Amino acid sequence: MEHILETKNLSVSFGEHDVIKDVTLKIERGKLISIIGPNGAGKTTLFNLLSGQISPTKGDIYFKNEKITKLSVALRARRGIGRSFQLTNIFPELTVLENIRLAIQSSDSDYYSILPRLSFMNRQMDEANAFMEKCMLGGKEEVLAQDLAHGEKRKLELAMLLALKTELLLLDEPTAGISIEEIPAILEVIENIKKEGLYTIVLIEHKMDMVMHLSDMLVVLFNGELLASGNPQEIIKDERVQTAYLGGLHRESIKTG
Repeated sequence: MEHILETKNLSVSFGEHDVIKDVTLKIERGKLISIIGPNGAGKTTLFNLLSGQISPTKGDIYFKNEKITKLSVALRARRGIGRSFQLTNIFPELTVLENIRLAIQSSDSDYYSILPRLSFMNRQMDEANAFMEKCMLGGKEEVLAQDLAHGEKRKLELAMLLALKTELLLLDEPTAGISIEEIPAILEVIENIKKEGLYTIVLIEHKMDMVMHLSDMLVVLFNGELLASGNPQEIIKDERVQTAYLGGLHRESIKTG
């Protein structure tokens, strides 16, 4: 079993308030892990630590066995860690194709030669088209990003993350603000990315039916602490999880989504 990401006693405090407390976690390569917990549990703060937006008060983070605790967001991205946000992070006045090509170019050292060869440009175009198809954006090449539906903007953001040669995708509520009609398409894109086996996905999501359908592993945070982690069916039956997070939900309704 190969772990692509590991945290050891990861903690962060703001003043006297402990937001994340001694979280030790191992994430297996090629799996989809969902982080769940009530509001204020520390889920987004944990993402901020993993992606480099904030630094821990104590503890360490390892990516592919390299300590990355003090690395910047940019350096982590260069190593293969990409993050999406609850609000989309795209270039609205560029087309879908241009957004994806920019992502490819930023991670392609060949492009930055003084005179990039035509073969490089053609390869990047082929890659951009492949990422569009993978994220169900075929036919949208010349559409301005700002003119996409919200769900399509989410798919574009995913395509751009993949174009950055991301190995670990940190997806912060990918269905936030999306209409009910658009959710199945986002679910399908994430599921297809998972099936490829080339990427590790860590997901924050409140929709339990989606979490149960997609996840290989659940991580439950409560008051900044790691309450439980493991197989979704086992975790969802855990009395501590029931009490701390799921509260009045009936177990049978959880099983059926």
